[in-house]
Amino acid sequence: PSPLTGLSPPSFLHRLCSGPRPLLFSLGLSLLLLVGICAIGSQNSKFRRDLETLRATFSNFTANTVAEVQALKSQGGSLQEAITSLKAKVENQQQELQAARSLNDKVLSLESKLEKEQQESCQLDSAHLVVINSREEQTFVQEHIGSYTWMGLSDPEGVWKWVDGTDYETNFKNWKPGQPDDWHGHGLGGGEDCAHFHPDGQWNDDACQRAYRWVCEAGLGTGS
Repeated sequence: PSPLTGLSPPSFLHRLCSGPRPLLFSLGLSLLLLVGICAIGSQNSKFRRDLETLRATFSNFTANTVAEVQALKSQGGSLQEAITSLKAKVENQQQELQAARSLNDKVLSLESKLEKEQQESCQLDSAHLVVINSREEQTFVQEHIGSYTWMGLSDPEGVWKWVDGTDYETNFKNWKPGQPDDWHGHGLGGGEDCAHFHPDGQWNDDACQRAYRWVCEAGLGTGS
């Protein structure tokens, strides 16, 4: 207490809490808090905008990437189709070339003789009875015969064989429906062991004693 008045001087806390100071302090604190909230809100808004921008950018990137992948797939598919088509064309051209070469190697000779005489006559010309290996050869020979004509196919032992050893099972065939039937009712003895062309080009088996025309085959330069 003061020796003059006998009263204690007001404390610092009392002075601080009295008068307008508490109000000013509260206002200042509220202002700081408001500024902080505004700053946080502003940062949050900026963060949201940045996030939306990032999402839009990623979405565009994804869409563009998917479009590019689809375009690449489409181009790849088109390229593969082009390659496949080109391969098919090359294979067809090779087959046509092979058929043309085979047809160019055919030498046809048409006469009416028995089966034994046919073989001997062909051999004299370094040839053999014709062997049909494809539809193209069938058409080529068919265009030149016009009547019953022997070919180089027979089955004297019950198994059909071509004279040049070509495999019968895997080779081209053009039998008439129901043929070969090895018919024994022709009156010439035995069955039907030799194959021939009908005028329409289809094949039939018949008795080898028939005096049909015949076709020889030889490579160019090996026979006349």
